[in-house]
Amino acid sequence: MKKKSYGLPPESIVFIGEKKTEKTIINVFEINSESHKEYSLESIDQLKIKKDDTHYWVEIIGLHDTSVLEKIGERFKIHPLILADIANTEHYPKLDITDGFNFIELKLIDYSLTENSITSEQVAFLIGEKILFTFLERETDIFNFVKDRIRGKHTKLTNYSVEFISYSLIDSIVDKYYYILGEIGEKIEELEDEMLKGPEPKTMDIIHNLKRNIIFIRKAVWPLREIIRKLEMDVRNDTNPLGIYYKDLYDHIIQVIDTIETQRELVAEMMDIYLSSVSFKLNDIIKVLTIISTIFIPLTFISSIYGMNFHFMPELTWKWGYPLIMFIMFSIGLSMLIYFKRKKWF
Repeated sequence: MKKKSYGLPPESIVFIGEKKTEKTIINVFEINSESHKEYSLESIDQLKIKKDDTHYWVEIIGLHDTSVLEKIGERFKIHPLILADIANTEHYPKLDITDGFNFIELKLIDYSLTENSITSEQVAFLIGEKILFTFLERETDIFNFVKDRIRGKHTKLTNYSVEFISYSLIDSIVDKYYYILGEIGEKIEELEDEMLKGPEPKTMDIIHNLKRNIIFIRKAVWPLREIIRKLEMDVRNDTNPLGIYYKDLYDHIIQVIDTIETQRELVAEMMDIYLSSVSFKLNDIIKVLTIISTIFIPLTFISSIYGMNFHFMPELTWKWGYPLIMFIMFSIGLSMLIYFKRKKWF
């Protein structure tokens, strides 16, 4: 159930969105140069921060329990406005750079190829010096690859700073955009093949859904370009090598945006082609009906003459009157068909 914060102060932490998990889960990764440790907590109060080189990634799954956000805010001095933004899952992507933490809010998108529908959820990051908080609406596998790298699987995550981990997590979300756009591209190609065979009424519904989905993805991705640019500028110095990673991520986002714009144009063209095809098909139908009507106009005229109830009509008493009239009507119809055929009207 959605809650609204109408009339409340801006700092009020009110959950706005759909409850997607019954219980808030707190997972912790402790990472240093020698090893890593992962465990779950019942309360954020149980989190112990060591004073050595250990860095922490705290994953919060479930945003409906605002008391967790309040405790994080009190303990780590997070501004209430940022906490309120985390609790509001209807926010568009944004970035706030503060003294203690950088706050990033993104959209995680899922696409169903069979149903041609988009679902989204919010992902929020609080990036500190030694600790990284991620906030998810429900449990998802989007960050599993990064977790496996921390565990030493695949290519081990050698840079265990929270900045690099947050970059890796954001990169996973951008990779998901690539994957979704690839699926939408397949749907567009499939739809193009269907339109070549002949558009059906359901085709317009599919095109409308594609257009709506692409616009939604565009709204989710477009602000990310400026977010990554600001992060790149924030870390750009000689001692921090993360700038080149953000630059590479920025280039990926530009490619995603270019793909979105290309697909928008393709869908718009497909809509025009569909409307043109329907109009052309309707014109063909009207043309056939017009030809049929035109052929029957003189035939109807002749038959209506002999349908008049006059007593003195010489042809009515003539032996060959009926066959002659039928022959004339057949000849007129055939002549008109030949004429229309030579004119290439059908």
